Order: sequence, then C-alpha cells, then structure tokens
Amino acid sequence: MDSAGPAARSAAVAVAQVHLGPIAAWRMSRSYLIPVGDVLVDPTAWQTPFACDLERCRGACCTVPGADGAPLLPEEVPLLEALAPQLLPMLPSPAQELIQQMGATVQTERGAFTRCVGEGACVFVFWEEGIARCAIERAWEQGASPLRKPLSCHLFPLRLHRSAHGTVLRFEPFSECAPAYAHGRRLGCTATEMVHEALARAFGAEWYEQLQHTIARQLCP
Repeated sequence: MDSAGPAARSAAVAVAQVHLGPIAAWRMSRSYLIPVGDVLVDPTAWQTPFACDLERCRGACCTVPGADGAPLLPEEVPLLEALAPQLLPMLPSPAQELIQQMGATVQTERGAFTRCVGEGACVFVFWEEGIARCAIERAWEQGASPLRKPLSCHLFPLRLHRSAHGTVLRFEPFSECAPAYAHGRRLGCTATEMVHEALARAFGAEWYEQLQHTIARQLCP
C-alpha cells in the first residue's frame, strides 16, 4: 500500500526511534544517497534490521486505512485486470463486487494503483486466520498467475522513485511495521536482505551483487 505523506513518515520515524534507537531514526530522516550502478540507494535500506512478522503485524501493509493501494508499473495493470476475474472466488464479497463494477486497478495523476475496498484493504486481500493475504501471490504459488505480486509489494519496505534525474531506492519507515524491526534484529536480517529476490527481479542478479559489494565497502571502508 502507498502510505500518506510527511505526517505519516514523521510518525513512522518516531516509531523507529522507539524500536531501533535515535541514530537509526536520524538516518531515516536524512536524504543522502549512494550510487549502485545507475540506481541511487538510501543506505538505511541496508542499515535497518527488518524481517516481516505476519503473526504479529497481521499483514498491516496491505490494509492501511486511508492509503492508496499498491503502486503499479504500467505493464502490471493489464496483467492484473486480466487475472482479477480468476481470483474472485478467493476474495471477500465487497472486493468481488468492486472488481466486477470498477475493475481491479485505478489510474490517478500520480500513477496506477490497485483499488482499495472503501478506505481500507487492497482489493486483492483475502483473510486467513486473521492475517491479510495476497490473492495474487496465492495464485502464483499455485501456478495460476504469471505475476508473483506487484513489484512495489515485493520490494516493500523499499520504494522505487523514478524521475528525469534517475531511479532512487529508499527505505520507507512505516509505523505498522514495528514488529518487523524486532524480528529483523532477532534474525540478523536487514531490509535489503529480506527483499533480495525482489531487488534481483527489479534490477537483475548482477546489480544485486554490486549492491552487496557496495554494502561491504560501506561497512568496512
């Protein structure tokens, strides 16, 4: 899901300060970037312990009240619209009705997004033992979808920002992800390590190796 603006980010940084300490929170508030190939990377992406803990967060990133749905690449929109009818049996009735009446995606001046049911869950969410699950990913696991999930979801908590000046990859602090900070510390896992498959999907395996070399140089100059 695409969270709100500066106020939401400030709240998320405050949560990070509680769970990770003031230095980590200060890093998140800064905007310095390090080039890796032709991508500018926010170093908090590899400095922040992070590992999703679904048993505790219950899939909160897919159900943010008042947020947009998942940001979509242009090529993902027709794929999801074609796939959506096959996913209807998995979805709650309100999501089924929304897809049938309006489609699964929405185009705004800021780009394309998955639709949300009311101001809540992504239209592709179904519930399993109280946890928000992704119908797209479930279909992919069953061999019924060519798309695992939108790239923005696969990369989360990292976000891609593309402009005329190039591509920027940032860590996006998110207050509902507090359990992931603690879980990442327990596992010794950082945000870039958790989403390594998504990074290779976005930029290629060679780029991910280059990222690893950059991280090693930053940690041991």
